[in-house]
Amino acid sequence: MCNERGKTIQIHHIDDNPSNNREENLAVLCLECHNDTQMKGGFGRKLNSELVIKYRNEWLLRVKNRRNNADSIAVSKMSRPDAGKLKAITIPYSKEGSDAILDYVNSLPALRKELRKKAQLEWDSGVTLRMVDASYEYVDALQGILVTLASFYPPGTFGGEDPHKFFSEQISSRFAWHRTHVDTGGTIANVIISGHVVSDVERMVEDMAHSLVGFDDRFNWRAWPTWWREDAV
Repeated sequence: MCNERGKTIQIHHIDDNPSNNREENLAVLCLECHNDTQMKGGFGRKLNSELVIKYRNEWLLRVKNRRNNADSIAVSKMSRPDAGKLKAITIPYSKEGSDAILDYVNSLPALRKELRKKAQLEWDSGVTLRMVDASYEYVDALQGILVTLASFYPPGTFGGEDPHKFFSEQISSRFAWHRTHVDTGGTIANVIISGHVVSDVERMVEDMAHSLVGFDDRFNWRAWPTWWREDAV
């Protein structure tokens, strides 16, 4: 409902029947929003079942579209015609794999610069909601990059999990961590929290890129971090 990441959540039963665990009867709510569904009658209850269903369905569609968009952006800089199908290359032992990995890693600083330039327009607006949404969109794009980098690893590398799920959980934990120690109150907290997570996920991409190509003598490991961290404007 509130779209604030990193908050403690509960599973809400839309029909108020805790034994009805059908998927269509469930919604993910933070504690505050869940409390707004519990008041009965009068003017106190802010979220009835119709609103919960509406927001839940919109959220599911938004997540799906956001993930698809992030995945599309992440592979946009891959020069190979079969880039989107390149999966599970055993890193050190395939020349084709090594070339593809190096090409992709070398394309990432330019992609980051492009993504940050777009986000910077919203960050500079001074409007809290726009600033936070821009950070969320940027983090999602970085997650798409992480998922694409994960495609170069052998199956099972990430505990056998789908990389989308693995990185979603990792990034969610960063939102939860920063929400725990940032205690400013008000909407500015979301700006600060999302800014911290942006830095964390950028570092995750940097670490993963180094892990993938660190063995390759063609990789300019001294200059690449500078290119990657270079400000967009």
